[in-house]
Parts: sequence; C-alpha cells; structure tokens
Amino acid sequence: MKKKLVMVLMAVMVATAALGGCGQKGAGTGTSVSAEEEQDVEISAKELLKATDYKVEKYVKLNDYMNMTVELSQDYSVTDDAIQSYIEYLMSQYPSYEVSDKKTVESGDIVNIDYVGKVDGEEFSGGSATGQHLTIGSGSFIDGFEDGLIGKNVGDTVDLNLKFPDDYNNTDLAGKDVVFTVTINSIDTQKEMTYDDLTDEYVSQNFSNQGITTVDGLKSKVSSTLEQQVYSNKMSEIQSGVLSKLLEECEVTIPDGLLDQRISEYKDRVNKAVEESGKSFEDYMGMTEDDFNDQVSDYIEESLKQELILEAIVKDQNISISEKNFETFVDSYVSQYGIADRDTFYKEYGGEDYVRLSYAENQALSKVMDSVKTTVADSSDSSDTGAADSSADAE
Repeated sequence: MKKKLVMVLMAVMVATAALGGCGQKGAGTGTSVSAEEEQDVEISAKELLKATDYKVEKYVKLNDYMNMTVELSQDYSVTDDAIQSYIEYLMSQYPSYEVSDKKTVESGDIVNIDYVGKVDGEEFSGGSATGQHLTIGSGSFIDGFEDGLIGKNVGDTVDLNLKFPDDYNNTDLAGKDVVFTVTINSIDTQKEMTYDDLTDEYVSQNFSNQGITTVDGLKSKVSSTLEQQVYSNKMSEIQSGVLSKLLEECEVTIPDGLLDQRISEYKDRVNKAVEESGKSFEDYMGMTEDDFNDQVSDYIEESLKQELILEAIVKDQNISISEKNFETFVDSYVSQYGIADRDTFYKEYGGEDYVRLSYAENQALSKVMDSVKTTVADSSDSSDTGAADSSADAE
C-alpha cells in the first residue's frame, strides 16, 4: 500500500518542493498582482486543531524537542573524489572513439554510420541519425540491420530492406516493412580514457546538448547534482531521526477508541484497493492477510503517536498555515498521484479539516528539523548548525 494513512508520514522534501516560492507573491515577475490575488487567509493553530475531538495537550507530554541532536550515519559532504567518481561513470557512458585504418566491416567492429529509415517511402520519427556509433553484433538494431553491414566497406551506402518485429514497442511500426539507407563513415576503435584525459573538447562533444562545454562546467554541474542528492538523503535521515527521538522521548497516550478507529479505516482502505486491483490480497500486498493483520496494529499505533506528537507541537508553537500555500500543496499532490480533484483527495484522507491539520503537522516537523543539531557516527566532528543552515550549504 503505497499511500500512507496520514500525510505527515510523507517525505518532508515533497512538501518543501511543492511549496517552493509560494510565499513570494509576484516576486521577480516584474508584473503587478491584483488585489484579489494578494488576498490570503492564515489559519490559526486553534482553528486547525478543531479537526480533532480531543485536546491533544492532555495526551502528549513533549520533550525538549527544539534542542535535539540526531546522529547521522555518514558525512554528507560532497568531496572531490565523489565528483571524480561520478565523472568517470559518465565517461564510461560516453566513450570516445578514434578512426582506425580498417576498411571492411566485420562482426564486433564499431562502425560510425549515418542512416535514414523509410516506411512506405516516408521517413518516420526516430528513424534517422548521423554520426551514430554501432557495435556490429550487439543486437542494438532490428534483425538484419547489423548483419547487413558485414562485408561492406567504409564509404559504402547500402539499402537494407528489413521488417520491424510484430511485437515492436512502437505499435505504429510493428510488423511493417522498412528501408534503411546506411552510409558507413568509418570503422572506429574505442579509446581507453581516464579522468586525466578529460578535455574541453570531449565535454563539448558529449554534453553540449546540456549546455556544458568545458571541464570546469562539467565539474560544477556534477557537484551541484551530487549536492542535491546528498542533501535529499541527509534530510530524509534527519527526518527519520527526529521522528524516532520524538517517539522515544515524548510521553503519549492514545485517546480511547482512536487506535481501533484508525486500524479499521486503514484495513477498509487496503481491502478496497485489493478489490479494485483484481488481485489476491497476497499478490497485491506482498504478504498474507494474517501477516498483514499481525503487523498493522503496530504500524498504525506508531503512526498515530507521531501524529499526536506533531499536533502537540502545532499547538505548542502556535503554528498557522497559509490557505494559498495549502491549496498549492494539495493541487501538486493531486496532480502527482493522478487523483481526480481536491474533493476526492479530501474524501480519501479523512476530510479537508483533517488534511489541513496534517499539513500543519508537516510544518511542525520542518520547524523541529530546522533546529536539530547533528553529529556523524564514529566521528569526533559534530555540527551545531541546524537543518536550515545545512540547506544553505548544499545550494
């Protein structure tokens, strides 16, 4: 079951990405914003907490949650060695070639070719290329294409009368006769390249379509890419660590009947999804129904305790939310997961008021994450900067 019961268990980065820039109305556009567009509503913590029928402060005793330390499994810095390793991987995907003296094509040769494909005398999309490298015998092209070049010479232009397979992935071409007109430009050999062989010429040849034409430009791009990756991984680990510490250190009592209610709701949702899938319970869930029933209580209890703790933080921090930012988030989620509309989404997740509160819980979680201090496992080094400062370092 891919959907979580409560939105607070979603990765915090999803919420952050969905809300990027929403707080700056008209910023950087150079255009005026109408009075209607300027209007927004701040929903207070008091209003948000009306979604529940209990007073959360009676059930949760918070720890010193704004002064927590989370131990990370690794140092998430992007090193020069990591940049080099990634570039070496890219170089393996974009080999460099040099022209050989060989003139006649044999199996195993790397040929540089131009080709044009035509069906019923008309070129078709994706059927033509220039300067394409092809290893004869690799099976990269349809049957007959590579074999049809064996024995031909550099400079030859040949017509290959072939047929697309009946199960070809492009159904418009499946089973159709095709003529490929192929010119053999050269027989090449792949150069053995190392990181020290990296040149602006190589970068321009292989990455100019991405706007990268120099070695320095490639290093900068790779560094940025890796920083985004490690930042996302770091935030995920911090989030997990924060939630674990909150569960461990806060005292939580679940209101009477709420756990049974949530378990029942979750089982109903799972059973409905299984029924709609047309699969057996085990095939859909990857476990037997008995195993599911054994695990679901603990899963929902932990989820519910996290939810109650974050509700308590919403109250304690007096967190309010922007109605416009909330709606932007909902629209993004609806679009991302192919949900029909907002109303369908609200119905699926317990009603609009409950979803608003869950959204505020995400804001509470983000606030705690911004304050957390981090250390690295098995390291004497520690960091006294919060997640917000780490974010700035990664940009």
